[in-house]
Amino acid sequence: MGSRAAQVAVFIDAENLAVGAHAALPGRENPVPYEALELLCRDYGDAVIRRAYADWSRPQSGRYQEDLALNGVDLVQVARFGTQQKNAADVRMAVDAMETLIAHPDVATFVLVAGDGDYSPLVQKLREFGKRVVGVGTEASASKRLVSVCSEYKYWATLVAAVDPTARPTVDSAFRLAEARPLLVAALERSSSSSGLASWVKNSMLSLDPSFDERNYGCRSFRDFLDRFPAHVVVEQGEADVRVTLRRPTRTGRSTATA
Repeated sequence: MGSRAAQVAVFIDAENLAVGAHAALPGRENPVPYEALELLCRDYGDAVIRRAYADWSRPQSGRYQEDLALNGVDLVQVARFGTQQKNAADVRMAVDAMETLIAHPDVATFVLVAGDGDYSPLVQKLREFGKRVVGVGTEASASKRLVSVCSEYKYWATLVAAVDPTARPTVDSAFRLAEARPLLVAALERSSSSSGLASWVKNSMLSLDPSFDERNYGCRSFRDFLDRFPAHVVVEQGEADVRVTLRRPTRTGRSTATA
């Protein structure tokens, strides 16, 4: 029998998401819309495990139960007692993720919706076992330590903007396209020829900054992102992928592609 397709597990700290989403998208009646949850559960592959953790009796997170359930997410009730109230969801989520690591070896990607730096050891252990870890949170609340250890880190407002254009202005105010140029240049400079296939360039950018996402800048694809920098890179279509080459300034002040 052939090997099964790589699978995905999605774990959501729902209370953390509710608080962060309200802060990241102020004034919105529903900052955790059904469509964004749908994208979260389907954007990274076949999500065979979907769980959200919260004290669902609390209105702050309880209001999202229906949309989560309609996306096939299991609602895990987190009981809170004594001094462990703050970390109850963190501990339960970490235990379930480690259980999944052992019991479901076909799960290749773990999507963790969390911003707390306390999740960093969990992420490091999952990556030690060769798993891809995609973190999801808000720009304001995401721990820099957590972002740095993830394979990729996505911002919730960007996911919402991908399914609801009315959230785009909020994202645009947080991300400036010009600020991404140094990262693109640094990634290309890692190649001895200052050139590489687009897939390699993007992976290189993610290794330098896991929070890079072309959607932060309103780009529908990485090719769209590259096309925004005609003065800095040359983009050439190949048979299977595009090649990206860094332009170098000449003595005349014009730029030319590195040979």
